[in-house]
This record gives sequence, structure tokens and C-alpha cells, in this order.
Amino acid sequence: MDKVTYEIVRSGLYSIAREMKIAMMRTAASPIIHSGGDASAAIFDSEMQLVAQGNDIPTMLGSAVLSVKASVEAVGRGELRPGDVIVSNDAYLGGGNHQPDVQLTRPIFLNGEIVAFAMTRGHWSDIGGQSPGSFDPDTWDIFGEGMRIPPVLLYRNDTLVKDTTTLIVQNMRDPQSRMLDIKAQYAGVFLGEQRIVGMARRYGADALRESMGEALDQSERLMRAQIGRMPDGVYEAEDFIEPVGEGDLIPVRVKITIRGDGMIVDFTGSAPQVRGGINCPLAVTCNSTWYTIKAVTDKAIPINQGCYRPIEIVCPAGSILNCEFPASVVSGNTETSPRVIDMLLGALAKALPDRVIAQSHSAASVVTFSGDDPDAVRGRALGRRYVSMIDVHAGGMGARPRQDGVSAVRVHVGNTATQPVEQIEKLTPLVIEEWSLVQDSGGAGRYRGGLTTRRVYRMAYEEATCSVIGERSRVAPRGILGGEAGATFRAVLSFADGRSRTLPSKGRKTVLAKGDRLSIAPAGSGGCGDPHLREPNRVLDDVIDGYVSRDAARERYGVVLLADGQAVDEPATAKLRTDAGRERSS
Repeated sequence: MDKVTYEIVRSGLYSIAREMKIAMMRTAASPIIHSGGDASAAIFDSEMQLVAQGNDIPTMLGSAVLSVKASVEAVGRGELRPGDVIVSNDAYLGGGNHQPDVQLTRPIFLNGEIVAFAMTRGHWSDIGGQSPGSFDPDTWDIFGEGMRIPPVLLYRNDTLVKDTTTLIVQNMRDPQSRMLDIKAQYAGVFLGEQRIVGMARRYGADALRESMGEALDQSERLMRAQIGRMPDGVYEAEDFIEPVGEGDLIPVRVKITIRGDGMIVDFTGSAPQVRGGINCPLAVTCNSTWYTIKAVTDKAIPINQGCYRPIEIVCPAGSILNCEFPASVVSGNTETSPRVIDMLLGALAKALPDRVIAQSHSAASVVTFSGDDPDAVRGRALGRRYVSMIDVHAGGMGARPRQDGVSAVRVHVGNTATQPVEQIEKLTPLVIEEWSLVQDSGGAGRYRGGLTTRRVYRMAYEEATCSVIGERSRVAPRGILGGEAGATFRAVLSFADGRSRTLPSKGRKTVLAKGDRLSIAPAGSGGCGDPHLREPNRVLDDVIDGYVSRDAARERYGVVLLADGQAVDEPATAKLRTDAGRERSS
């Protein structure tokens, strides 16, 4: 096959995956899908290997490497017919990441043979379970987290299997909206089939198959070349995950062995699985590993399953990073997974100090409100009475060896958006009173850590449940190369009667009433390098912009400002930094 045809087909597969997600977002009911973009689409070859994906959610896409194969094998490849679509969300029977993320898998036939598979996955705003919104960390086991859907046929001959559909949606609190989510994801895989069949007919089934195979091999070659440039050695790190409630911190450990053009990532020594939804299925830990290695190599390498071939993952069964049935998992991929990524970056920093960043907020910081909408007019217009609103929050991204961190951003596998204020207030009984950057939340350093945000919700529900899941309320994001730590996670409930209380990062759901407020701020991020090496005028700019307070400029950066705060007091700054240097060296 000539190179031009290969590049057209290979690039076309990625374009198809992106178009599939757009089709999903345009018609989904869950705001976290249609506005937050918490959805993904991908193309797999006839052997169920990931060959192309959209610019979507890494956790969904990495775990799909296992879940598509598990879904097809569970139903039986030989049982599949044109127009079939498999549905699944089960972390144990279907290779999923957590139950709110529901996957549809469609075999694509040409001349009676399966030539590819199309996959869509979206986060449904409710999947049943013990808590409205289905995002409660305080569960005894996975049965409390919502309906488990093992791989079963949802469509036959492009027609909904009525009994299966009814069983699924009637176990959820807003069945009308779930039907729209199903149809939106179906639209994505249907479109994927149309585009791939059209490509195969234009260039030939052999060209499609050969292009897929070469794409996998090319990415493997490029990844092996990158790993081969890393210094051989054994690199270790450990960290701690915050528990559900007030228990002890939970240790996680990794040992990375680089040898030649291959790598072994061993999580032996991590804690056993625990009660509460912070455990990771193996699919999530694999994805965290694949994502991290890809991030520190070459961003230009096309992402597909070939990238992962040089990486061997060892993770003992029954641990918090490879949990066994029936452990709860709902926040394993939103809170635990990004913390694992920070740990992996910490280990790799010893081999690649110029390729890693300081620790970030590393959590989705999910808040879920659920209850009846008191606005009857809105309820009739939207065809629903019950409202479940899930929002994720932006924090700080760690500073880099030659650049500041990024403020107000999701990081690592959290490639979803915080929902717009206007949309929330239009569609739900909530008022957003504040959405702002948090001053001094970025760790000080020659390069400053990114700042986190604060969002304050006021209840217009008459009564609703509220649950919060975060990370780093007790373990601050660390800096690198002498940079300081960033601010910790903070969530505060302020009741209409004047009482208030601080919430743990992972606690039980709370019942709120009209006029109550929730303030939530994810963690900030670590700085990079000695803060006293940051140019005084850059610190001045940070103060003027409101990123750094005047007190922090003096105490953390050794920069003194003139009385009007508009210029640096250069003699006082030089003396303060000289004195501080003498103290550190003595």
C-alpha cells in the first residue's frame, strides 16, 4: 500500500472518532456530556485493538482497550450481526472504569465480515444506586454505586431491544433523559459505521485492514524509540490516597524499570482494596500508566494500542489499584487515578527531570445535587421533574521546569469542562454566587504553580441531596526542584440558619434545603524551583493580577513592594533575599 493512501486512511480514522463524539454531544440529555464533554469515541480493528480515538477522556479510552474486548467476548463474536450494539458499564464483567460511564460497542460489517468496531462512552447523570446522581464514595460495595450492566445486546438490527432498554432506564431516576443518552451514543456508533464502511468502499477493505495494522506498528516503533532514549534504571516513588471519611491515609507505591526499549511498571506494595469508592479496577490503573508514559515521550506519536505494547504492568489482584469484586470504584478513575499519575511522574522525575511537572490538583472534585425541580414550568418544558446535576471543578496544574503552571484547568485524565454558570442556572434549581481564582493557591517557585478556583452554589431546590468527592485535603500537591506545595482541597457547607461546617474530601451525602450554600475549591498545585530565583518583576505582576498576595510576595518570594504596591522596592528585596540565603546556608 502506498504511503499517501495509508496516511489518508489513518488520519481519517481519527477524524471519524472525533465526529462520533460530536454527534453524541449534540443529542445527549446529560449536561455533563453535552456541555462538559464527558464522553469519548474510538475505533477498534477487527481484532478489537484500539486504532484511533478522539481528543476525549483518557480514562474512558484507555479502559476501552480492555472493555471492548470484554464486551465482544461476553456476547460472542459469532453471535454478532449487522446492526447489533452491545451495552455495558460493569467494571468486573465488562472491563469498565465506573458505572456512570456507559459504553456502546458496535461491530462494523463489510461483505459479511467484521472489519472494525465503533465505541462510544458517556457519563450518565444518574445510573441508579443508593444515592441520587450515583456519585457517592460512601458505599459498602459496588451494588450501592448503581446498576451494573454486563455486556448485553441493546440493539438488534438497529432496533432497540425493548425489554433490555426498559430494564435499564427504569432503574434510574430520570428514565426519559437516559433514553436520550442511549440514543445519542447510538448515533455516535451508527455514524462511525457509516464513515468506516464508506472509507472501505473507497479504498478497499484490504487498505483499511493494512492501514490499521501499520498504524499500530508505527506507534509501537516510535514509542520504543522514545523509551530507548531514557536512561536504564529502576525508579521508585510512593504517595498516599485520602480515604472515605476520616481514616488513615492509604499508601500506593510504584517501581519503574527501564531497560532498552521496554519498561516494567510494578505497583506491588500498594495497599489492599478498601471500603468506599476509591478503588481502581485494573483497566483504570493501566490507563493511568499508559497516559503517563505517553505524556513524557513525544506528543506527536499517534495514540493507539501500539503505544502500549512496550509497557508491562504488574499490579497484584486485591490491591487498591487492582481491586476485586465487589469493591466500590466510583471515584477510582476520577480521584485515585490522577493521584497515581502524579506518583508515576514523581518516579520518572529521577530519570527525566526536564519532562515532568510538579504535582497538580489531581482530582475531578465532583459535586452532585439531586432533587425535584420546584420550577414546574421548567420541568414541563424539559419533560422532567427530577434534576440531577453533576459538576466537576478546575484546579491548578503543576509548574514546569521552564514555565509556570496553568490556573483553572482540569489535568491529566480529567479532560472535561466545568459547566457554564448560565447553563446551570437555566437548567437546574441552583444559583452560582461566585466563580473565582483563589489567591496564593499556586505553590511558590521560580515557576509558580497554577491557581485553583472557588465556586459557590446557592440552593434553589426545596430539598436535595448533595455529595462531594475530592482529593488532597490532607496531602498537598508537592513542588519540584525546590518549589513549594500548593493549597489543599476545601469544601464548606453554609446553612441558611447560619451554621457552617467543613466537609472531608470524601464524605457522606448531605441533605440541603433552599438557601443553603456549598463552597468548593480543589487543590492548587506545586511550584518548580527556588521561589527566590523568580524575577521580582514577575512577582510584582502576580500581585497586580491578584494571583499572589502582597504578604506572600514578601514571605514566600522574598520580594518587597513599595507602599503603593505598583513597583518593587529593589534595595529591600535584595537585602531580604540575601538574608534568607544566609539563613538557609547556615
